[in-house]
Parts: sequence; structure tokens; C-alpha cells
Amino acid sequence: MCCPAAALCSVCYFLITVYIFLVYWLYSQSRHVLLTHADLSVDTLTPREMSELMCALIRASEKAANIARSCRQEEALFSLLIEEKKEGEKNKKFVTDFKTLADVLVQEVIKHDIGKEFPDLGNYIFGEESNEFTNGLGETIRVKVCNTEQDTEALLGTVLGGNDSTFQYIKGVEDSVPTGGVYSQGLQCVTVLIGVYNRHSGTPVMGVINQPFASLDDATQRWTGRYYWGISSGSYNINSLQLSTDSAVQPPDQQGAPLSVVLSTGEAASVKEAILQVCGGRPHYAAGAGYKSLCVVLGLVDLYVFSEDTTFRWDCCSPHAILRSMGGGMADLQECLRARREGRPEEQPELLYSQPIPGAMGPDRWANKGGLIAYRSQAHLQAVLEVLGPLSL
Repeated sequence: MCCPAAALCSVCYFLITVYIFLVYWLYSQSRHVLLTHADLSVDTLTPREMSELMCALIRASEKAANIARSCRQEEALFSLLIEEKKEGEKNKKFVTDFKTLADVLVQEVIKHDIGKEFPDLGNYIFGEESNEFTNGLGETIRVKVCNTEQDTEALLGTVLGGNDSTFQYIKGVEDSVPTGGVYSQGLQCVTVLIGVYNRHSGTPVMGVINQPFASLDDATQRWTGRYYWGISSGSYNINSLQLSTDSAVQPPDQQGAPLSVVLSTGEAASVKEAILQVCGGRPHYAAGAGYKSLCVVLGLVDLYVFSEDTTFRWDCCSPHAILRSMGGGMADLQECLRARREGRPEEQPELLYSQPIPGAMGPDRWANKGGLIAYRSQAHLQAVLEVLGPLSL
């Protein structure tokens, strides 16, 4: 897939904020989702600067993907140390929520690399996760990328040393089998998400999705990844899937065929029952908001529906931008249903990214409060809103 340097030259400049997200879905007995994001506030960019930034973010996603793969291939080195998040940091969906050393390390590497390449942005790069990390032995460091590889290695040695039997390990499922191309669990559900949105309007304009564990080589037992990007700015829309011959990308379903929908296993029973009316009784279930959105981008499913308020802006900005470049989008479920009830069915409010939720605290400030529907076709969006309309969500 090519870097869109030439294509970006014709895009008008604007004020943007860039989110860098790592959604690292790993499995322990409790099935926790681990999230990282960083925020870059960017002043007005020329088309050339936009091109350079987009290419830098693609490179950052690849570096993050390499670190994620290293965590699986070199477990003795990285150990995948985990720390329970404190109150005010964790996702309320989970009784306990965790971050790994990999989350923090990837976040700090991306912050370092982007800050080094764009020095003016250095003071405007922030991460969701605290860079303070405590291992299973109670030893604490502030994770950072030092000036030399040796200094970084020495710093990480503080928490990687000691008796490995005392540490908790999180192991990813490697033998998951897909149904209709969709994985319900496993390392294939890991995504690195990079999204760019307009700071004034809150609309997404650029996105990169990197899937570090896209395929496993049976002979070498090593994983390879894929990445996809899209740009949507006014009437200018382009994405890597337009240029791709990737067999993972599916053509649109034939008109009149049952819709394919991906849901979370914890979705409300009333929503599941309603969705059965449009998908022929066979919805897909999958892990991770980023991965479910990727399934829509790739055409593996027509829609991703989630009615709860436990996904966040950093889960959605990147795939939303790519879907917009394809003629689709990511709608605010409750706002769309409200518009229909008030006699304004033509209004289909999309998710916006620039304003926190008033009165909310911690990560909830950036929650998708009204749920979401990711779609590639307006007709598909209308069909699912029709069956969800009577519900009290």
C-alpha cells in the first residue's frame, strides 16, 4: 500500500488535532481491553506538511505494530507486565482494567518519534495512559525513550528484572478460527489506530488502521501485519482500499441480500433481537471496537452496532475517517433515533471528536455516550435504524 504523499498535495489545509491510539486486545481469564492514545495539537498545516505528517503517522503505526509483535515473539524480553488501572483511569465496563508495559512503551515511543520529527509538536503530545508503571514486585519507573538505546534498556531493566514467576502474563489467543472472515477473538483483533480530526468542526479527516497480527506463517510461526488509510476532506476522498488488490477486502453485498452485522457479546438483548430481523438470524460477534470497525471498512460486514457508552473517541476516529472516504460513516446511535422520533429521519448525526462530555470525569469525558453505528452504505444505516427505532435505548 502506498503512502499518500502525492495524493495529499491537493487537500486544503485546516486546523487539526491528531489522536494516536493503540488498542491492544490481549486475553487473560478476565478478557481485558487495553487502550493507549496520544493527542497532538497541530497548528495550520500546508499540504506538504500534511503529507509529511500522514506518512509519519503511518510509520508510527508500523513501529507500534512491530513492538506489539515483539511482545508476542520475545516474551522473555518484554514480559508483558501488567498493572491494574486506578479509579478514574479504567473503563467502567470492567470491574478491573489493566495496562501493560507494552501499552506504555508503545505510547512513549510514538510520542518520542513524532516529537523528534516535528519538534514544534513536542509540547502538544499527550497520552491516555500515565507513563508511570509498577511491576509485580512493586518496583516503579517512569517509562520514557532515552537518548540512547543503552539508557532505555537500562531503564526498562528496572522492571523487567527479577523472578519471572512472580509476574502476571497476558497471553493472546493464536488459534482463533474466523467465521465469514470475522475473528471473534484472538490476536487478529489487535489494532493500532491513528485518527485525525478537524479541531473546529470535530469531523474526522484522516485515519490509519494497522493490524499487527493479520496472518500467521505456519512455517516460521511469525506474524505479519497490514495497514489501511483514508482521507476525507470536503469533496476530496481517497483511501488505500481503492488502490488495493488485498483479498481481505470484500465487494459490497448484492442488493436485497440479508445484512451482515457485527456486535459485542455483551450487547443488550433487545438490540440483538432487533438486529436478527435484518441479518437473517446470523450476526457476528467480535472483540475490540477497533477491530469491529475494521470489519466494516474491509466489507467483511455491513454494519457494526454498539448501543452502550463504553467505547471512546480514540476507538472510532481512525475508522470513521476511512469510512467517510468510502461514502460511509459512523453515526451517533441515540441521536439518530431521537431525530427519527422527532420526525427528522433525514438527519443522521455523526460522531464528533473535538468536545468532551460536560460534567463527565476521566475517560468518560471522551466516551461515545449515545452508542454508535459504523456503516458503508446509507441504505444499510437506514435499515438498521428502522428496526432499532421502537427500542428504548
